Amino acid sequence: MESENFDVIVIGSGMGGLTAASLCAQLVDKRVLVLERHFKLGGFTHTFDRAGYEWDVGIHYVGEMAPGAMPRAFFDLVTGGEIKWNPLPDPLEKFVYPGFTFDVPVGESRYKQALVHRFPAEANALDGYFVDVNRVARWSGLFFMGGMMPPVLRSFLNRLDWGTKRLALSPTADVLCRRFNNPELISLLCSQWGDYGLPPSQSAFLIHAVIVNHYLEGGYYPAGGAGVIAESVRPLVERSGGAFLVNHEVTAVIVEKGRARGVRAVERRGAKTLEKEFLAATVISDAGATTTYSRLLSRVYAEDARRDLNSLPSPTAHVCLHVGFKDDPGKLGFHGENHWIYNSLDHEEIFRLRNELLEGRPMACFLSFPSMKGGVRGHTAEIISFLDYEPFRLWRDKPWKHRGDDYEDLKERISRALIDFVDQRYPGFSALVDFRELSTPLTTEYFTGHPHGAAYGLPAVPERFQMRWTGPGTPVKGLYLAGADAACVGVVGAMMGGVSAAGLVMGWRGLWRLFHAVGKRVKAAATGFRG
Repeated sequence: MESENFDVIVIGSGMGGLTAASLCAQLVDKRVLVLERHFKLGGFTHTFDRAGYEWDVGIHYVGEMAPGAMPRAFFDLVTGGEIKWNPLPDPLEKFVYPGFTFDVPVGESRYKQALVHRFPAEANALDGYFVDVNRVARWSGLFFMGGMMPPVLRSFLNRLDWGTKRLALSPTADVLCRRFNNPELISLLCSQWGDYGLPPSQSAFLIHAVIVNHYLEGGYYPAGGAGVIAESVRPLVERSGGAFLVNHEVTAVIVEKGRARGVRAVERRGAKTLEKEFLAATVISDAGATTTYSRLLSRVYAEDARRDLNSLPSPTAHVCLHVGFKDDPGKLGFHGENHWIYNSLDHEEIFRLRNELLEGRPMACFLSFPSMKGGVRGHTAEIISFLDYEPFRLWRDKPWKHRGDDYEDLKERISRALIDFVDQRYPGFSALVDFRELSTPLTTEYFTGHPHGAAYGLPAVPERFQMRWTGPGTPVKGLYLAGADAACVGVVGAMMGGVSAAGLVMGWRGLWRLFHAVGKRVKAAATGFRG
């Protein structure tokens, strides 16, 4: 295999890499090789099982998957339309605070109505807020898609609607504090900050608006679990002569005279390793901007990018407790909705004290039920909470599953604390638990290669969206970025990063094919036919 030439090499099989590979294979008949360091394809879209239970590792819910929605049309194109999307319940989310719970209904008008009912004095301000959210979300679509445009056109697009750009790149807290007087309402509106990993004082309003807008009309989950995404893409790539190789970690992008020529990789066969080279005129990295510029490219091509990326705040890390139940959690009143549980209305304090979890004192968590959304085995839940990477550095160089008793003791303390935290809000939860396993930032780093377990990629601060290193283009000809760092966080954000990378590879003719194909699917959905 290593002696063969391919048209395109994709580094990583996450959503961005799968998207780029699928579009290059389908629309311009490229022979694509996808290299994955994990022993399973899919990146954060794969699933795993233990003791008869099954969980996803990154997809908890996806918005805008109703037939006819543009993101759904792109997703259907990437996967061949093979995935069925199960709608999640209404209400979609519950924001749980000390003393009250706020149910988030599906639909912008109903959500707004529920907020006005609780905060009648802020009715006019809420009207303006939803105008801002939709305005910035629309602008962000052009902003991210501009990454596949020629520099002159991209520069022109960036100059359009300067007022919206200024709003989008303001801190979320600044925008909301100018808009509202009630601090409780501001806190409530920021309850989904866990979807992008930063509190309102640090995040760009762009990312807040994108996430809020994304879920206004409900959430969806792939029938059969997130693993069906890679399963759907694989035959589309192989049909054009492409291939997928797992247990292959790319160690360098080969660059000659400023142009990508292929990659060097290490194949792991048990305890043995084998060094390989794969050649292609085009390389697409879904490994993240930090990994690509800091590890895969030599300093001569990446010096400026490394300096700028290092100036960003440290990425947010997390733990995820995978829970298996003895019986149906529906007996406790759960219906498959998401629960954001906080011990305070002060999100800044919650983020600042996130490492209290290490001592068994959680500040917040996200509770989700993959088994109630459609397709994974057993009765399952996931509890996610944030903390820093640094406390785990001590065990970084120890092998997976053999990091020692002190590491296991820490995991046990965190696991018990998270279950007790949920049980305090929902009595009977802990008694229903049959199995549990905790993943830490080291787990994320080991399987994905993302430094410091940065599951969200580059932090979504305003500065991140003004850097030229965070689009699909790079200083090396023939090398492109896909995934969340090329666009936006989340599965749809990562997909659009892959779309942008594929767009640059395909050129104007390929772009026309891309949007023509997507347009046909939107039209077919509107008329009730599959296109």
